Amino acid sequence: MIYLVIGLFVAMAVGAFLRQQARQSQTTTEESQPQPPSPESLDLPDVEVEDDEDEGEPGFVLSAKPVTDPDRASGATYSSHAPAGEDSPYGLSSEPKKQAQAQSNLLRWCGRSGNVQLGNIVVPGPSAYWSNGEPATPEPSCIDVTLPVEFPQQGDELPADGAESYPAMSPLQRGIYLTWLSGARIQPPLHICYPAIWLYGIERRTIIDKLDLGMCINEAFRLLPLLRWDNLKDNLVRFITWLAIKTWLPDEDLLALCKKMNVVPEGLLDILLNSYANSMLPLPSAVAFTVMRTCMKLRREGQPQIQHSDESLQKFTPIYKELCKGGLILIKPQSTLKISYKPSNPSVTLSKKDNESVEVPDFFADMSVFKPLMDSWEVFLAAKKKDEPVPDLSDIAERPDFAGFIETLRPEGSDLPLIATLGNIGRLMKFSTSQDAKLTGKERKAIVDTAQVEGWQILPDLGISGRVYSWDDKILLLELPLGTQLSQQYRVASFILEFTCASIAADEDRVFEPLRRRMNDYFTLTDDDNLRLEAQRPLNLPTQYGPEYYGEFLCSWLSENERKSIKGMILHAVSFMPEFGGNPEVNSILCEVMKLRESEEPSAEDLAKSASTWGNEVLNLMTLLFKSN
Repeated sequence: MIYLVIGLFVAMAVGAFLRQQARQSQTTTEESQPQPPSPESLDLPDVEVEDDEDEGEPGFVLSAKPVTDPDRASGATYSSHAPAGEDSPYGLSSEPKKQAQAQSNLLRWCGRSGNVQLGNIVVPGPSAYWSNGEPATPEPSCIDVTLPVEFPQQGDELPADGAESYPAMSPLQRGIYLTWLSGARIQPPLHICYPAIWLYGIERRTIIDKLDLGMCINEAFRLLPLLRWDNLKDNLVRFITWLAIKTWLPDEDLLALCKKMNVVPEGLLDILLNSYANSMLPLPSAVAFTVMRTCMKLRREGQPQIQHSDESLQKFTPIYKELCKGGLILIKPQSTLKISYKPSNPSVTLSKKDNESVEVPDFFADMSVFKPLMDSWEVFLAAKKKDEPVPDLSDIAERPDFAGFIETLRPEGSDLPLIATLGNIGRLMKFSTSQDAKLTGKERKAIVDTAQVEGWQILPDLGISGRVYSWDDKILLLELPLGTQLSQQYRVASFILEFTCASIAADEDRVFEPLRRRMNDYFTLTDDDNLRLEAQRPLNLPTQYGPEYYGEFLCSWLSENERKSIKGMILHAVSFMPEFGGNPEVNSILCEVMKLRESEEPSAEDLAKSASTWGNEVLNLMTLLFKSN
């Protein structure tokens, strides 16, 4: 036994000696060979965050986690480089790669796991390219950290023009762009150039680097509802379609994407239907409902466009299953549809391989296949229309000369919303409109019904329970096609927008317009709904009521927890606006007018809520305050 122990000690000693000799030999060899530069030897920007008064270049950090403490910036790690490729500055062989790494202006990618910090602003997960100097590979979206940046301050006049690339932006435009990125791109951009330039980088990442396809399609789709420029929105839809087909997006993700769109390109619907073809299983009612709702080809003349809702789906399902004998059975067609995409990025040149179109089965080549589904949709729309309430005009004794009233009110040749007072319409309808009198519910209903029959909508909403209306109140008259039903989603969004503007004393378009677009994050709004929200600008800038007006009737109808929900959503809505986000004064005003105990910061639970969660929560509690007009 003793010999065994001695042998083990000898073996361990010999092994240690041999390892030491190997390390010394390796060190000698490394010292004699030229080594590629370490990250510390590269000409990388300083990671220390500079003071505001310092006129030097701002610090720039990529880290695996958000940098919340500037003193910890030096401990951050740089994200990995993009892989080599035909259009990559890293080259295809080891020797060019060594030469490229010696440069400081490589084109680098920072995805969702990295952060960019310039001065005091942190851009979490920008999903964008960056470089330290003019990039070796031309890329208009690349964030060159050596270029000056001027972040917008409260009261600054924001530029109305755009730029064709990040280097071409003015310092203030770069600050606006980086501020938008720092808000995770959930705030509507101020100019078309900002989302367009960001999309350039997404195109390069997916087409040239061929990486992060799933992440890029999610980020592109998340941007879609924020865009008000039809040409850019159409191009983004084409990009999403091409990318979804390229990645063969999972059925549940694809269906969720289509639910949020009013019109879905045929290519997306083709890959959605492809999963059920030749399976001999009936097409699920949720898929059939989405296809009929979003496919322009299947919609017969005169049929209205409707939004997705669980309530409508529940009404459609039994009709669909009965008329389609349990559900539509699809056979995969012989014909195919070719889908291709031409990138908008001027620096991305497609190779022949990259430019290959993607083929999908063309289910819509033979429309007769969908006839049972189209018939069931027609029955569903008829049943839906039958269930919709019809305005009760029994309270209107005589039809006033509304057309003459509008003609007198409208300036010649103008198509702007008409501004009047409730007293103007009240006198037209021969109501008692003395200055001290308040409108009764019956009078408000009669005014709304008369306006709707004549083809007009009145703003603000006159059907909110507990709200006090005076004959001196200013109103807007918007054209409204007969039979149009205003959704509760729109009505709640309109009220929240009005209350928010009053709470922050909004008095400029640059404040109102982002807030108006922000409502799309919380509620399902149509293009017409957005036009109505945009039209109420004259009523909200400035608002004719103070925030205490709204707090008074909310306190009389809602519990403390319900009022907290409204306060939380408003704080969430303004959180991405530099002058209001985190401003304790806004929180104090809301707490005061809604009689809430003031809290300095939102709770962790509130911070974790998504915009859609806030919207559903407020929609459920506010719907009860709206009476059917």
